[in-house]
Amino acid sequence: MLDGEGSAHTIAQMADCATLGTERPATGPTGVCETRGVVPRALLEATRGLLWMEGPAEARRLVADLVHSLGGELVSAEVFDEARIPLELSFNDGPPMVASARPGTAARALLDTYLPPFVRDVRRVLELGGRVERLARSASVDGLTGLPNRATLDRSLARTMPSEVVIVLDLDHFKAVNDGLGHAAGDEVLAAFGALLAESIRGSDTVGRYGGEEFVVVLPAGGDADAFLSRLQTSWADVRPHPVTFSAGVALSSNDPAEAMKRADAALYEAKRSGRDRWVWAPPAVQTTPARAPADLMEPYLASALSGDRPGGVRLVLDLLDRHMSSDRSVVELLATAQQQIGERWERNEITAVHEHLATGVTTAVLDALAGESSEDVHGLTLVACPEGDWHSLAAEMFATSLRAEGIGTQVIGASAPGEAVAEFLRRSTCDALAVSCTLPAFFPGVVKLVNLVHSLGVPVIVGGRALGANARRAHRLGADAWAPSAVEAAVILDGWRSAPPVPNPEPVLIDPAVRLLFDSADRLAADAMEVLPRWVPARKGGDPVRMARRQEYLAHTVSSLAASALVDDDSVFLDYLAWLARVLAPRGVSVQALVSALDALGPGVGQISGDAVRLLATGRAELVAQVRD
Repeated sequence: MLDGEGSAHTIAQMADCATLGTERPATGPTGVCETRGVVPRALLEATRGLLWMEGPAEARRLVADLVHSLGGELVSAEVFDEARIPLELSFNDGPPMVASARPGTAARALLDTYLPPFVRDVRRVLELGGRVERLARSASVDGLTGLPNRATLDRSLARTMPSEVVIVLDLDHFKAVNDGLGHAAGDEVLAAFGALLAESIRGSDTVGRYGGEEFVVVLPAGGDADAFLSRLQTSWADVRPHPVTFSAGVALSSNDPAEAMKRADAALYEAKRSGRDRWVWAPPAVQTTPARAPADLMEPYLASALSGDRPGGVRLVLDLLDRHMSSDRSVVELLATAQQQIGERWERNEITAVHEHLATGVTTAVLDALAGESSEDVHGLTLVACPEGDWHSLAAEMFATSLRAEGIGTQVIGASAPGEAVAEFLRRSTCDALAVSCTLPAFFPGVVKLVNLVHSLGVPVIVGGRALGANARRAHRLGADAWAPSAVEAAVILDGWRSAPPVPNPEPVLIDPAVRLLFDSADRLAADAMEVLPRWVPARKGGDPVRMARRQEYLAHTVSSLAASALVDDDSVFLDYLAWLARVLAPRGVSVQALVSALDALGPGVGQISGDAVRLLATGRAELVAQVRD
């Protein structure tokens, strides 16, 4: 029998046990879930929270929520009584706290069982997070000045766009300071100059220590280098700890970032030769074609991709970067071209779906490795996601990598993540925009769900991908704030949002009930149609189950494309899909006449839901019949 304290809460605890196995939970006198494989649901939720935990404050909140959910309370660590559980829970964030629950109660039993191991996990996550942060910082930041180091700067310089301004700065007679006043004085000068540079740049500028007494600044296109250097020269005269001046070389970037650095370096040499304490502009570059990955790499990469050789594909691309033969943009172009060729080979029935999936795995591994090599010197932070239902995240990962190559910071959330999970991630993160990559019209409802959820947080949404077509019409019908046909255009829009973010429409996009029902009924209507298709399935008995399942999937996508056309008020969504389907099925032995029969089989079921969809189905059928006649 429970005592009077918290009896209702204890009953709720026992009812809230989450069964992980097949056994029912058994409870002892304390009401604790004792069956192996059964834990309180609150513990599961708290453990999931470890995935999002970012620091001591978040750790303290997670533990406090768990303590309260299990029936205890947090009290000052200075309180000493029998209810006190001697386990410090502040994680160096605020005053020391401990959990409290009276001995003999269900709450005390639950806390004694589950709180200590959870706290150990929290501390381990905090320790690992701190270690990763320190390692990342030491790998990318110069220890003396706090500026990005040479490795980070090199990656940023590789992304320099045409007409951006590259400035190479060097402290004059710095060796004399080291020799005459000692290295401590030299370090003092370097630290002071680095601090002044950090204070002098804007959010869109790049700065770093290139090595020794040499620094690099990159201003965006249109940046006034003369005004910047004049202000820097005046400020440096006021704050320098020793009488040291600087010289600089300035060059406008062209299509080759490395060439811009060489010209800026030559201009710096000219400034030194001319007397120091000045800057010199380099002459304009001779225009060349953009750097591209060597064409002879395509076939070796395709061989690795189609055989599923992930290490080989990763090694080939990273070796390409290490040899400075290309920039990140060229690598992304190599991957995109390879994926396009793989898709075209699949459409021509030259490779199987297995090869396509193997190649996707290799490309994903390369993108992960490329992200590890990417610079942290980026503008803003954008979350890139797929709509709910889309299990193919490669397009989103390619899009995110392309954005990083354009200087936009990105995080990618997993394929088909529930819309609520994406919104919760945005709420907890520092991301200031959402980019949605949509590959198939069947996923338009997932896009609408994401837009509605994210707009409720006040976060703007940009969309892109093949399913969105060649203009902004579909994107606007889905409620997005912007549409971009490529990562380059998306980067321009996102960069503009940093200074002038759009105000998302708080009114949600509503999907017509008939359209929603058509989306939801796609699988059922496809299965019904398969039952009445003599020419679509000429040999059902003993037929290949995999082939039959694939054809039923095509029919389900046909219904979804009808619904998607209605959702965005654009017949071309369905008609384009139908033309693509006819092109894909022809090499696989499915005639246009058989596809017409498939549309006829879908007609009755579709007609029970939407008259407009039947009209569009008839239009598509007529185009196929005309194709046969021609």
